Amino acid sequence: MNSVSRPEELELEGPEQRELPNLQDYLRILFRYKWGILVLMIVGGVISALRAMSEVPLYDATATMLIERQAARFVSIEEVYRGSQGWDFGEYYQTQYEILRSRPIAERVVDKLGVEAFNKRQGNAKPAFSWRNLFGGAPEPAPAAAPVDPKIAREVAINTVIGSLDVMPVRNSQLVRIRMRGPNPEFAAMLANTHAQAYIEEMLEGRLQMTQTASQWLNERTKGLREKLEASEKTLQEFRDRERLLDVKGVDSLASTELGLASERLAEARRERIDKETAYNQIRNARSLEEVPALLVSPIVQEYKTALTQAESEVRELSQRYGARHPKMAEANTKREAAQASLGRQLKIAANAVEGEYRAAVSRENALSGELGAAKGELLDLNRKQYELTALEREVDGNRQIYELFQNRFKETSASGGVQTANARLVENAQIPNAQVWPNKRRATMIGLLIGLALGMALALILDHMDNTLKGAEDVEKRLGLAVIGLVPKLKSLSEGGELPINYFGAHPQSSFSEAIRTIRTGVLLSAVDETHKRILITSSVPSEGKTTLSMNLATALGHMKKVLLIDADMRRPSIHKGLPDQRQSPGLSEYITGERKISECMRQIEGSNLFVMPAGVAPPNPLEILSSRKFAESLEALSRAFDHVIIDCAPACAVSDALVLSKLVHGVVYVVRSDSTQWQIARSGVKRLRRIDAPLIGAVVNQVVPRRTGYAYGKYYYHGDGYYSDYGYAKSKSRSKNKGS
Repeated sequence: MNSVSRPEELELEGPEQRELPNLQDYLRILFRYKWGILVLMIVGGVISALRAMSEVPLYDATATMLIERQAARFVSIEEVYRGSQGWDFGEYYQTQYEILRSRPIAERVVDKLGVEAFNKRQGNAKPAFSWRNLFGGAPEPAPAAAPVDPKIAREVAINTVIGSLDVMPVRNSQLVRIRMRGPNPEFAAMLANTHAQAYIEEMLEGRLQMTQTASQWLNERTKGLREKLEASEKTLQEFRDRERLLDVKGVDSLASTELGLASERLAEARRERIDKETAYNQIRNARSLEEVPALLVSPIVQEYKTALTQAESEVRELSQRYGARHPKMAEANTKREAAQASLGRQLKIAANAVEGEYRAAVSRENALSGELGAAKGELLDLNRKQYELTALEREVDGNRQIYELFQNRFKETSASGGVQTANARLVENAQIPNAQVWPNKRRATMIGLLIGLALGMALALILDHMDNTLKGAEDVEKRLGLAVIGLVPKLKSLSEGGELPINYFGAHPQSSFSEAIRTIRTGVLLSAVDETHKRILITSSVPSEGKTTLSMNLATALGHMKKVLLIDADMRRPSIHKGLPDQRQSPGLSEYITGERKISECMRQIEGSNLFVMPAGVAPPNPLEILSSRKFAESLEALSRAFDHVIIDCAPACAVSDALVLSKLVHGVVYVVRSDSTQWQIARSGVKRLRRIDAPLIGAVVNQVVPRRTGYAYGKYYYHGDGYYSDYGYAKSKSRSKNKGS
């Protein structure tokens, strides 16, 4: 038995190993859901168009006004408010724009036009479309007129002016456009012109009131500044007399010099104290005074140290010639002890001297530190007086400058009277608009179409991401690791007016379905290298994936060339007899294996062909035991000698183990998956079970493909239109239309 060449163990690709989708995959997904996307797009556009039509139409009226940077005047008093800084024209114009939008201007407009004008002009507009009319409802009755509080009516009118206003500066110019939007075009133009005029009047009155207020304030402020200047001069003179100050600059310099000298002396005393303290600490921490380097540098100590060394040397020499009790030895020891005692006394004297020097250095440092503190106190006191004097002098100078400035401004303002002119004028009056600006029906419709398109595309991608079924050839090869030997288009069922599957291949030889069956037949025959696949097993993952239909049509296609036997080995749910013309249950495989019937009684030949069919027969209680018996294997071998090909339709591989048993007895296995139905996890589990026992898998067949929905490869060569034959003109248009299976 020759198995198909394939990898021994093909690791199927899991979700974590799946390649990222490319642009072509996204386009296929969108093409698959194109009608749903189009419907959502149209619905979004229609809803947006109706929404726009239900809005009250609005019109824009625009007046153009010139605002100069500053009005012409004889004497300016802006310096009173802005000090010595120059104009910031950006802030100035932004201020004017905010004044145009302010409530006082709106109140002036309402007062000029009257509240009644707003009630009459604003309440007559109606939309061109009503949702109530769309759903067959009665038109909404007009509300009855009710008395309105004048204060509330005025407040509504003011809010209407503020809500309708739009101030639009013209770039790189002193022009500004005042746009009013409303349902009445004549009233919108009137509002724009009145608003510009109200701004001009407001600015004139504001400047006049500002000039009068400034003159009054300058007069009062000048008196207060004069009194404040006199009081500050008096305070300065009293401070000088009390502190007896003539000139503190020279005294300040002398005090600073003395403080510097005191700091230098203190630093020198501190360094000397540190040196003495180091030597003193060495003496305190040393185990023997002879180990202190600071004491050994003394000439007297060195002299006694030398005498001790000589005495010790003499003792060592005599100890080599005399014994310990020899008179000379005793004399030498006495001399050494005397030298040792003299050195110890001298070291104590030197240590006491170092300690005395350290105490003196500490006392000197403390004295200089106190002297430095006193110098600092004197300098601080002098600085305080100088600071107070400088502050008083600065206050006097500042009061004098402010007083002189206000005095000059008051004289100028009093002389001129603050003559003012308008800094704004109306350049172009607002004209009555002819076209509405809101709602923009075309733009609203386009936005609705785009939103519907985006929503449809998003839903399509989400649905595809949630769909875990196999789609086409590329998906099967990627998920299952099987070569796709054919894609079979979907046929109409008998309830939909379709034909028997076993008759469709012969009745419609030029259809896309028949071409697909011939392609699968060629793939099966060419998959055998050394010998012909005589026994072919057809299975699937789960029921209702079309394996029986494929078995019958593949057997029919092979029957056109050779003698073929089709066996229904699915004894649990036999269905091949239902696809035969008479659709009757007859003896079959179960009776033949058990020996109840002869072989001739268990087979039926399809009329006019070399195809023989062996139904499943009566369903036995133990189908797997029959299929795994030696009798079945021997019978299958005998049938293989009598027929050129034996096609076996068995139960699904994931449901029962029949396919695993039968795969050991055949030359090739064809695995059927249903497009847009079979879950790839289940199909992969079935393929793994077959590979685990080294089943001779030929490849996979994608069944019930809807070409225009899937759009996957392989199908485009013979499923677009009516297939390969229709593309090359071998079939008539009428025949194609009649025999089309999907």
